[in-house]
Amino acid sequence: MPKAKIISVINYKGGVGKTTSAYHIGCSLAQHYHKKVLLIDIDPQTNLTFLCADHERWGRFKNEWGTIATIYRQFAARSAMKTRSVIWGSPVRLINGKNIAGLDLIPCDIELLGDELGLDGTSAPFPMRQPSAWTMEAFLRGRRFLLEALKQVENDYDYILIDCPPNLYLWTQNALLASDAYLVTTIPDHLSTIGLEILQGRINEINRRIEAAQVFLGKSFGLYSIAALGGIVFVKVREGANGVINLFQQKMSEIRRTFNGKCFPIYTTELVGYSEASEQRRPVWACGSPATRRAAETEQYQKITQIFLERFHHNGQVNKAGKV
Repeated sequence: MPKAKIISVINYKGGVGKTTSAYHIGCSLAQHYHKKVLLIDIDPQTNLTFLCADHERWGRFKNEWGTIATIYRQFAARSAMKTRSVIWGSPVRLINGKNIAGLDLIPCDIELLGDELGLDGTSAPFPMRQPSAWTMEAFLRGRRFLLEALKQVENDYDYILIDCPPNLYLWTQNALLASDAYLVTTIPDHLSTIGLEILQGRINEINRRIEAAQVFLGKSFGLYSIAALGGIVFVKVREGANGVINLFQQKMSEIRRTFNGKCFPIYTTELVGYSEASEQRRPVWACGSPATRRAAETEQYQKITQIFLERFHHNGQVNKAGKV
Protein backbone atom coordinates (compact mmCIF):
# COMPACT_ATOMS: atom_id res chain seq x y z
CA MET A 1 0.00 0.00 0.00
CA PRO A 2 1.34 3.51 -0.80
CA LYS A 3 2.20 5.78 2.10
CA ALA A 4 -0.86 7.30 3.77
CA LYS A 5 -1.76 10.92 3.20
CA ILE A 6 -1.38 12.57 6.60
CA ILE A 7 -3.59 15.60 7.22
CA SER A 8 -3.73 17.72 10.39
CA VAL A 9 -6.88 19.63 11.32
CA ILE A 10 -6.02 22.83 13.18
CA ASN A 11 -7.13 26.26 14.37
CA TYR A 12 -6.05 28.75 17.02
CA LYS A 13 -9.59 28.92 18.33
CA GLY A 14 -11.79 26.29 19.96
CA GLY A 15 -15.44 25.72 19.10
CA VAL A 16 -14.91 26.02 15.34
CA GLY A 17 -15.82 22.48 14.30
CA LYS A 18 -12.26 21.17 14.19
CA THR A 19 -12.90 17.89 15.97
CA THR A 20 -16.37 17.39 14.46
CA SER A 21 -14.89 17.84 10.98
CA ALA A 22 -11.94 15.49 11.56
CA TYR A 23 -14.36 12.88 12.92
CA HIS A 24 -16.96 13.13 10.15
CA ILE A 25 -14.39 13.23 7.34
CA GLY A 26 -12.70 10.17 8.82
CA CYS A 27 -15.99 8.32 9.24
CA SER A 28 -17.09 9.21 5.71
CA LEU A 29 -13.77 8.14 4.18
CA ALA A 30 -14.14 4.74 5.83
CA GLN A 31 -17.89 4.18 5.54
CA HIS A 32 -18.73 5.80 2.19
CA TYR A 33 -15.45 5.47 0.29
CA HIS A 34 -14.06 2.27 1.87
CA LYS A 35 -10.74 3.86 2.77
CA LYS A 36 -8.50 2.65 5.57
CA VAL A 37 -8.32 5.54 8.03
CA LEU A 38 -6.45 6.24 11.25
CA LEU A 39 -7.68 9.06 13.50
CA ILE A 40 -5.15 10.47 15.98
CA ASP A 41 -6.25 12.58 18.93
CA ILE A 42 -3.49 14.83 20.26
CA ASP A 43 -5.78 17.42 21.85
CA PRO A 44 -5.63 16.94 25.64
CA GLN A 45 -9.33 17.77 25.79
CA THR A 46 -9.74 14.27 24.28
CA ASN A 47 -12.90 15.25 22.39
CA LEU A 48 -12.16 13.19 19.28
CA THR A 49 -11.56 10.14 21.45
CA PHE A 50 -14.92 10.64 23.19
CA LEU A 51 -16.69 11.05 19.85
CA CYS A 52 -15.48 7.55 19.04
CA ALA A 53 -16.20 5.83 22.35
CA ASP A 54 -17.58 6.50 25.80
CA HIS A 55 -15.45 7.15 28.87
CA GLU A 56 -15.83 3.60 30.23
CA ARG A 57 -14.63 1.91 27.02
CA TRP A 58 -11.80 4.43 26.74
CA GLY A 59 -10.72 3.67 30.31
CA ARG A 60 -10.56 -0.06 29.63
CA PHE A 61 -8.58 0.46 26.44
CA LYS A 62 -6.20 2.89 28.13
CA ASN A 63 -5.53 0.53 31.01
CA GLU A 64 -4.84 -2.41 28.73
CA TRP A 65 -3.15 -0.82 25.74
CA GLY A 66 -2.37 2.85 26.44
CA THR A 67 -2.83 6.14 24.57
CA ILE A 68 -0.79 8.65 22.59
CA ALA A 69 0.91 9.44 25.92
CA THR A 70 2.22 5.87 26.07
CA ILE A 71 4.27 6.14 22.90
CA TYR A 72 5.39 9.65 23.82
CA ARG A 73 6.84 8.30 27.05
CA GLN A 74 8.68 5.67 25.00
CA PHE A 75 10.02 8.43 22.74
CA ALA A 76 11.08 10.55 25.72
CA ALA A 77 12.90 7.58 27.25
CA ARG A 78 14.61 6.94 23.89
CA SER A 79 13.24 3.41 23.86
CA ALA A 80 11.55 1.67 20.94
CA MET A 81 8.17 3.18 20.17
CA LYS A 82 5.33 0.68 19.68
CA THR A 83 2.79 2.71 17.75
CA ARG A 84 0.65 -0.22 16.68
CA SER A 85 0.13 -1.29 20.28
CA VAL A 86 -2.02 1.80 21.04
CA ILE A 87 -4.18 1.66 17.90
CA TRP A 88 -7.83 1.05 18.78
CA GLY A 89 -9.38 -0.94 15.95
CA SER A 90 -12.85 0.16 14.78
CA PRO A 91 -14.03 1.93 17.97
CA VAL A 92 -17.08 3.69 16.45
CA ARG A 93 -20.25 1.67 17.03
CA LEU A 94 -23.38 2.15 14.94
CA ILE A 95 -27.01 1.72 16.00
CA ASN A 96 -27.12 -1.84 14.60
CA GLY A 97 -24.25 -2.86 16.86
CA LYS A 98 -21.74 -3.00 14.04
CA ASN A 99 -18.59 -0.90 14.01
CA ILE A 100 -17.33 1.30 11.18
CA ALA A 101 -14.85 -1.00 9.48
CA GLY A 102 -11.55 0.49 8.43
CA LEU A 103 -11.67 3.37 10.93
CA ASP A 104 -9.08 3.12 13.71
CA LEU A 105 -8.04 5.50 16.49
CA ILE A 106 -5.00 6.41 18.55
CA PRO A 107 -6.77 7.88 21.59
CA CYS A 108 -5.60 10.80 23.67
CA ASP A 109 -5.34 10.95 27.44
CA ILE A 110 -7.21 13.45 29.61
CA GLU A 111 -4.32 13.28 32.06
CA LEU A 112 -2.32 15.29 29.54
CA LEU A 113 -4.52 18.32 30.18
CA GLY A 114 -2.25 21.27 30.93
CA ASP A 115 0.91 19.32 30.10
CA GLU A 116 3.18 19.94 27.14
CA LEU A 117 5.66 17.92 25.13
CA GLY A 118 9.21 18.66 26.08
CA LEU A 119 8.77 19.35 29.78
CA ASP A 120 10.91 16.28 30.48
CA GLY A 121 13.90 17.79 28.69
CA THR A 122 13.37 16.05 25.35
CA SER A 123 12.88 19.39 23.59
CA ALA A 124 14.20 22.93 23.68
CA PRO A 125 12.96 26.28 22.37
CA PHE A 126 14.63 27.75 19.32
CA PRO A 127 17.93 29.24 20.58
CA MET A 128 17.77 32.94 19.77
CA ARG A 129 21.26 33.53 21.21
CA GLN A 130 24.39 31.41 21.22
CA PRO A 131 22.99 28.37 19.42
CA SER A 132 24.75 25.08 19.83
CA ALA A 133 24.49 21.68 18.19
CA TRP A 134 22.80 20.37 21.35
CA THR A 135 20.10 23.06 21.49
CA MET A 136 19.41 22.86 17.76
CA GLU A 137 19.14 19.08 17.86
CA ALA A 138 16.89 19.25 20.93
CA PHE A 139 14.71 21.81 19.13
CA LEU A 140 14.25 19.44 16.17
CA ARG A 141 13.84 16.31 18.28
CA GLY A 142 11.00 17.81 20.28
CA ARG A 143 9.07 18.38 17.04
CA ARG A 144 9.53 15.02 15.34
CA PHE A 145 7.92 12.66 17.85
CA LEU A 146 4.80 12.10 15.71
CA LEU A 147 6.78 11.91 12.49
CA GLU A 148 8.88 9.09 13.95
CA ALA A 149 5.88 7.34 15.51
CA LEU A 150 3.87 7.34 12.28
CA LYS A 151 6.67 5.83 10.20
CA GLN A 152 5.65 2.48 11.70
CA VAL A 153 2.05 2.65 10.42
CA GLU A 154 2.00 5.06 7.48
CA ASN A 155 1.86 2.19 4.98
CA ASP A 156 -1.09 0.56 6.78
CA TYR A 157 -3.61 3.30 5.93
CA ASP A 158 -4.91 5.40 3.06
CA TYR A 159 -5.42 8.47 5.28
CA ILE A 160 -4.24 9.54 8.71
CA LEU A 161 -6.14 12.49 10.26
CA ILE A 162 -4.68 14.30 13.27
CA ASP A 163 -6.96 16.37 15.48
CA CYS A 164 -4.78 19.09 17.02
CA PRO A 165 -5.24 21.31 20.09
CA PRO A 166 -6.45 24.90 19.48
CA ASN A 167 -2.93 26.35 19.59
CA LEU A 168 0.47 26.12 17.90
CA TYR A 169 2.39 24.63 20.82
CA LEU A 170 4.56 21.54 20.53
CA TRP A 171 1.76 19.00 20.00
CA THR A 172 0.52 20.92 16.96
CA GLN A 173 4.05 21.55 15.69
CA ASN A 174 4.65 17.80 15.84
CA ALA A 175 1.51 17.20 13.78
CA LEU A 176 2.47 19.80 11.19
CA LEU A 177 5.92 18.28 10.79
CA ALA A 178 4.42 14.80 10.34
CA SER A 179 1.71 15.89 7.88
CA ASP A 180 1.51 16.31 4.13
CA ALA A 181 -0.94 19.20 4.54
CA TYR A 182 -3.28 20.77 7.06
CA LEU A 183 -6.90 21.88 7.07
CA VAL A 184 -8.22 24.87 8.99
CA THR A 185 -11.86 24.89 10.05
CA THR A 186 -13.41 28.26 10.76
CA ILE A 187 -16.72 29.99 11.36
CA PRO A 188 -16.97 32.87 8.87
CA ASP A 189 -17.46 35.61 11.45
CA HIS A 190 -15.10 38.36 12.55
CA LEU A 191 -13.76 36.79 15.73
CA SER A 192 -13.22 33.34 14.26
CA THR A 193 -11.49 34.43 11.05
CA ILE A 194 -9.39 37.38 12.22
CA GLY A 195 -6.54 35.05 13.15
CA LEU A 196 -6.24 33.16 9.85
CA GLU A 197 -3.45 35.32 8.44
CA ILE A 198 -1.76 35.45 11.85
CA LEU A 199 -1.95 31.66 11.97
CA GLN A 200 -0.28 31.44 8.56
CA GLY A 201 2.44 33.83 9.64
CA ARG A 202 3.23 31.87 12.78
CA ILE A 203 3.34 28.57 10.92
CA ASN A 204 5.73 30.10 8.40
CA GLU A 205 7.94 31.32 11.24
CA ILE A 206 8.00 27.85 12.81
CA ASN A 207 9.05 26.42 9.45
CA ARG A 208 11.84 29.01 9.08
CA ARG A 209 13.21 28.00 12.48
CA ILE A 210 13.09 24.31 11.56
CA GLU A 211 14.98 25.04 8.35
CA ALA A 212 17.52 27.20 10.23
CA ALA A 213 18.16 24.40 12.73
CA GLN A 214 18.81 21.95 9.90
CA VAL A 215 21.20 24.34 8.17
CA PHE A 216 23.07 24.89 11.45
CA LEU A 217 23.43 21.13 11.93
CA GLY A 218 24.46 20.56 8.32
CA LYS A 219 21.53 18.26 7.59
CA SER A 220 20.15 17.75 4.10
CA PHE A 221 18.06 20.79 3.13
CA GLY A 222 14.37 20.13 3.53
CA LEU A 223 14.81 16.91 5.51
CA TYR A 224 12.09 18.23 7.84
CA SER A 225 9.50 20.79 6.83
CA ILE A 226 6.12 21.97 8.04
CA ALA A 227 3.04 21.01 6.04
CA ALA A 228 1.48 23.82 4.02
CA LEU A 229 -2.16 24.87 3.94
CA GLY A 230 -4.27 22.28 2.16
CA GLY A 231 -7.67 23.87 2.63
CA ILE A 232 -10.08 25.97 4.67
CA VAL A 233 -13.46 24.51 5.61
CA PHE A 234 -16.25 26.85 6.71
CA VAL A 235 -18.43 25.42 9.48
CA LYS A 236 -21.53 26.44 11.42
CA VAL A 237 -22.54 28.85 8.66
CA ARG A 238 -25.71 30.68 9.66
CA GLU A 239 -28.60 30.77 7.21
CA GLY A 240 -31.75 32.85 7.16
CA ALA A 241 -34.90 32.64 5.07
CA ASN A 242 -33.00 33.82 1.98
CA GLY A 243 -29.87 31.73 2.43
CA VAL A 244 -26.57 32.52 4.13
CA ILE A 245 -26.82 35.71 6.20
CA ASN A 246 -24.98 38.74 4.80
CA LEU A 247 -22.25 38.91 7.45
CA PHE A 248 -21.22 35.30 6.87
CA GLN A 249 -21.47 35.63 3.10
CA GLN A 250 -19.22 38.70 3.15
CA LYS A 251 -16.65 37.00 5.37
CA MET A 252 -16.61 33.88 3.20
CA SER A 253 -16.05 35.99 0.08
CA GLU A 254 -13.28 37.94 1.80
CA ILE A 255 -11.46 34.80 2.92
CA ARG A 256 -11.84 33.18 -0.51
CA ARG A 257 -10.17 36.22 -2.08
CA THR A 258 -7.34 36.20 0.45
CA PHE A 259 -6.75 32.44 0.27
CA ASN A 260 -7.35 31.93 -3.43
CA GLY A 261 -8.25 28.33 -4.26
CA LYS A 262 -7.88 27.06 -0.70
CA CYS A 263 -11.48 27.31 0.56
CA PHE A 264 -13.72 24.28 0.14
CA PRO A 265 -16.85 25.21 -1.85
CA ILE A 266 -19.04 23.14 0.49
CA TYR A 267 -19.60 24.21 4.09
CA THR A 268 -21.58 23.00 7.08
CA THR A 269 -24.50 24.98 8.45
CA GLU A 270 -25.50 25.66 12.02
CA LEU A 271 -27.64 22.61 12.78
CA VAL A 272 -28.49 21.10 16.15
CA GLY A 273 -28.25 17.63 14.61
CA TYR A 274 -24.47 17.74 14.75
CA SER A 275 -24.54 18.30 18.51
CA GLU A 276 -27.03 15.47 18.98
CA ALA A 277 -24.86 13.14 16.89
CA SER A 278 -21.86 14.00 19.07
CA GLU A 279 -23.83 13.00 22.18
CA GLN A 280 -24.61 9.66 20.54
CA ARG A 281 -20.95 9.17 19.50
CA ARG A 282 -21.95 8.45 15.92
CA PRO A 283 -21.65 10.32 12.63
CA VAL A 284 -24.74 12.35 11.87
CA TRP A 285 -25.94 10.02 9.10
CA ALA A 286 -25.88 7.05 11.50
CA CYS A 287 -28.31 8.55 14.02
CA GLY A 288 -32.09 8.41 14.07
CA SER A 289 -33.49 11.54 15.73
CA PRO A 290 -35.40 14.14 13.66
CA ALA A 291 -32.63 16.73 14.11
CA THR A 292 -29.84 14.37 13.07
CA ARG A 293 -31.87 13.18 10.08
CA ARG A 294 -32.32 16.77 8.93
CA ALA A 295 -28.57 17.34 9.20
CA ALA A 296 -27.83 14.05 7.46
CA GLU A 297 -30.13 14.90 4.55
CA THR A 298 -27.87 17.85 3.65
CA GLU A 299 -24.97 15.41 3.08
CA GLN A 300 -22.64 18.25 3.97
CA TYR A 301 -19.80 16.15 5.35
CA GLN A 302 -20.10 13.56 2.58
CA LYS A 303 -19.66 16.35 0.03
CA ILE A 304 -16.77 17.86 2.01
CA THR A 305 -15.18 14.41 2.07
CA GLN A 306 -15.51 14.13 -1.70
CA ILE A 307 -13.62 17.42 -2.07
CA PHE A 308 -11.07 16.17 0.45
CA LEU A 309 -10.48 13.09 -1.73
CA GLU A 310 -10.08 15.22 -4.83
CA ARG A 311 -7.44 17.36 -3.11
CA PHE A 312 -5.54 14.60 -1.40
CA HIS A 313 -5.36 11.64 -3.76
CA HIS A 314 -4.04 8.61 -1.95
CA ASN A 315 -2.46 7.22 -5.11
CA GLY A 316 -1.00 10.58 -6.11
CA GLN A 317 1.93 12.35 -4.52
CA VAL A 318 1.00 15.26 -2.29
CA ASN A 319 4.02 17.37 -1.39
CA LYS A 320 4.35 19.76 1.52
CA ALA A 321 2.72 22.50 -0.53
CA GLY A 322 -0.42 20.39 -0.78
CA LYS A 323 -0.09 19.96 -4.54
CA VAL A 324 -0.58 16.69 -6.36
